[in-house]
Amino acid sequence: MNKIAAIVASLALVGQAPPAVAQAGNAQHVQSLANIYALTDYALGANEGCDLFTLGAYRALAQLRLTVKSDLRRALKPEQLAKIASFDKGKSEWRGCLARAARPDPWKLIDSAKLVADALIAAPSKVSGEPKDCQVDGEYAALSKIEWSYPANGVLRHYVDAPRKAEFEALSKDFAAMIDAECKRTKYSALMQAGYESLLHSEDLLLMFQKGPGPKRVLTSAGTRVALRPLSLELGVWRSRRGGFTGSRLSAGLNVYRILDRADKDVVFFHLSRPGTFDPRGMMYITRTGRWVARMKSNIDELELRLSDGSRLPFTKQNGSGNTAVGAAEFTLPAVHQARLGRAADDHTATLAYRVRGKEWTEFLDIGRDPGVQKQKIGDIRASLAWANAPMPAKEDRQ
Repeated sequence: MNKIAAIVASLALVGQAPPAVAQAGNAQHVQSLANIYALTDYALGANEGCDLFTLGAYRALAQLRLTVKSDLRRALKPEQLAKIASFDKGKSEWRGCLARAARPDPWKLIDSAKLVADALIAAPSKVSGEPKDCQVDGEYAALSKIEWSYPANGVLRHYVDAPRKAEFEALSKDFAAMIDAECKRTKYSALMQAGYESLLHSEDLLLMFQKGPGPKRVLTSAGTRVALRPLSLELGVWRSRRGGFTGSRLSAGLNVYRILDRADKDVVFFHLSRPGTFDPRGMMYITRTGRWVARMKSNIDELELRLSDGSRLPFTKQNGSGNTAVGAAEFTLPAVHQARLGRAADDHTATLAYRVRGKEWTEFLDIGRDPGVQKQKIGDIRASLAWANAPMPAKEDRQ
């Protein structure tokens, strides 16, 4: 932690921690944690309005922020912790992407955050023990040292002749020691999630670029978890996914992606599910511009979106084949209903219902045990689209 603290503390650009922090408990240790928290929080706030980090780095910053925040909560009062938070500052400064030449100070913070994130991605390859004896928390996968070398080499290539190579290596060793401690305590490591997500991302894209009908090649055991359904085949080249760690699984709620192709591609989707084996199921996709398209694995007759204010917005069926048990169908929301949806308040919720052969309408449910009716908040969907549509920095500003 000393190397991490030294690097982050050298940056006075996020803002000084309040005096109350410096007086709490072990002042130097708490101040170091506060600096780390401020940097990761700022970077994640900046990433809201500008596509600054790919999946592995995004996960690294989020997990490190969570780990440090947990430690700070034991040393500080809630109001003290709130004063250190820099997410809103990052979000406010990065309403879109900044030009590096015009705004060098914010970019220095982002560069340092990227260094910290890359070091955490590489860390599992540097643990003192056998990494296969420790599982990635939340995924329960254990990888060998050779497998962990793939995400490590993916970030290491940026530091071969870089001025900050020594800092990168020192940080990686510090993070590896933290992973060692996690593994010794529980045999699971949350700090491994960053490297694991970076590896899953690479494996997913590798599967997309393999042409031809033959079997697809994966590099690691992690790749086998995405081989059956690489998302890049559906979405194209993607950079990151919003939200918490899900590993090789899709989220039960909104799945939100940043796609390299800036055309009107699918960027948000969620499951349409019923508990029965032969009940209708499928996915609802939302494109960059907010078009709603349902692709079902069942040939249902009608589909409608219901708003919590009582509005009922029917979809138009584009095609269908088979039956409700084994079949397919596609529905789109007409422009007039799209406009109505655009006027809905953020706190309104949307549910989806279907009907077959004129029988009773049936609502789709959440995923999980004893699921209730699936509800998506309109404000959450708008925030997801805003995140997915964030621009990338100009080519000359990327490093």
